[in-house]
Amino acid sequence: MLDLPELLEKVFQHLDRHDLTQCAQVNKQWHALTIPHIWQDLTCIRPGDTTGKAFGRIVHEDYLQENGFIMSFQQPSALSKYGHLIRLLPDPDDLERVLRPQASTGPCNGPTAHDLLFHLFKHSSKAKVKSLRYRSGDLGIDKMESILAFTLPRLRSLNFQVYPRGTQAVFIEFKHVLDQCSTTLENLSVAINMLRADEAVDMEDEAAEEEAICWTSLKDLALRHDHDTLDAGPLLAWMWKRCGQLERLYVRRIDKSTPSFVQAMLDYMHHLEEITIGDDTYSWAWNPKDKIGDDVVAALLSGSRHGWKSVSVMSTAKFGPGTMNALAMHYSTLEQLHIDGSKGLPSCDLVQILRSCPRLHTLWYVDMDNGRSVVDSMEFIDLDPDTGLLKPWLCEGSLKRLTVKISGIPRPDSENESVVAEAYPGQGREIQSQVYDRLGRLTQLEMLNLGNLCGSFYQYDCLEMSLESGLDKLSGLKSIEKMDLRKLETKIGIKEIQWMVENWPKLSAIYGLHDRRRDVEAVEWLQESCPKVALERFL
Repeated sequence: MLDLPELLEKVFQHLDRHDLTQCAQVNKQWHALTIPHIWQDLTCIRPGDTTGKAFGRIVHEDYLQENGFIMSFQQPSALSKYGHLIRLLPDPDDLERVLRPQASTGPCNGPTAHDLLFHLFKHSSKAKVKSLRYRSGDLGIDKMESILAFTLPRLRSLNFQVYPRGTQAVFIEFKHVLDQCSTTLENLSVAINMLRADEAVDMEDEAAEEEAICWTSLKDLALRHDHDTLDAGPLLAWMWKRCGQLERLYVRRIDKSTPSFVQAMLDYMHHLEEITIGDDTYSWAWNPKDKIGDDVVAALLSGSRHGWKSVSVMSTAKFGPGTMNALAMHYSTLEQLHIDGSKGLPSCDLVQILRSCPRLHTLWYVDMDNGRSVVDSMEFIDLDPDTGLLKPWLCEGSLKRLTVKISGIPRPDSENESVVAEAYPGQGREIQSQVYDRLGRLTQLEMLNLGNLCGSFYQYDCLEMSLESGLDKLSGLKSIEKMDLRKLETKIGIKEIQWMVENWPKLSAIYGLHDRRRDVEAVEWLQESCPKVALERFL
């Protein structure tokens, strides 16, 4: 059966480089079938590791052989034989680091890393280049110009960093570089650190002389505009007209260009579906005054004509009332929402989102800094005051991944001062029962994350996740695959673990069991009786 080439091809497509190398040594047939898979993608090669060193030797020996430094009566080297199979190369900077250690071997006047890089380029003429980090000013460097001549027409991802220079000089350089790679470019990141006003930049005449050509391959754009000393309008305006096929937008930072940028989104970027605003940098790594304001976030969300499918508001951006109002315009199309570090978001607003989005399949609400972004349990339950029943949520049939910290549950079994006291006996269990009722209606859930992903914050006013507290009300969640309970004061024992295995047939991972006797017994039973379920304890 394994002699069938078609079947082997299917198998080899799913193997990593190490396994492919092992398979190549089985017999001639397997060698012939695995070689294209081994050579087609070289982006996994890293400087200093075993694969990187081996590849560096291959290129170095082929260079010496081809240029007559050494005599060889053997067959052509591996690069000469298989270089034409290469389809994807890593960043040229990374490639040079891979080849650099080989530059000092061989003859005293042997090849430099740059020589070896172009030798590799010559033998991989059909390859594309995965990424390139370009800094304004590189164009005038002879070495860089030769690299760009090979790389830009084949480039998939470009990171263009603008450092302090005159606006006119930057624009000419930016346009020259982008014009060369526009047909293949899929991802573009532009970081404008500062522009210096040297002379007026008038692009209107040039724009009239040549029709703006849309970059048909460009799907992702990341923008970081750091300083407001000078508006980068001429540079950016030229770019907006060519971004008609954009689908995903990442706004890391932006200043006074916001109004013109939003208008450009409405005028030219008609295929936008996903937006990420801000960075995931933690609070100690950035200045609070540089945070993207609520008004700017709201303005950016207004830049979609057909509705956002995915919205991410990261830790350096503010999610306030303006953002909430702007997001409401996209409830009907919203499928993914990621809110990171927005400590000021009221629980009622988060519940309003869950109540109003019929296509929502992923909700992530967590503070990656200290883990204190929580949703009040009574707000989460969302009872109708007239009937006393749970209000319907439009996402009940679509939500698959939920990350949220539910708090405010009285836990008389806990002595921690942060836990609120019961107003009457049994209130804590009553609230937990209602929270389970709410979660039990999310019948399509595949991942439920109630724990603390990071930080030192430990939660005591949480669900017990015990059968006595109402865990069995989640028996209808037949699609659950992963349950995350890290840093929660749960009361999970063998009974609960056995119940989970019995009622959640797709369960593959549980995170957050404690190193206590009760949990240790449950873990030992699970490892022995159901080893397919992955575990991660919180020690």
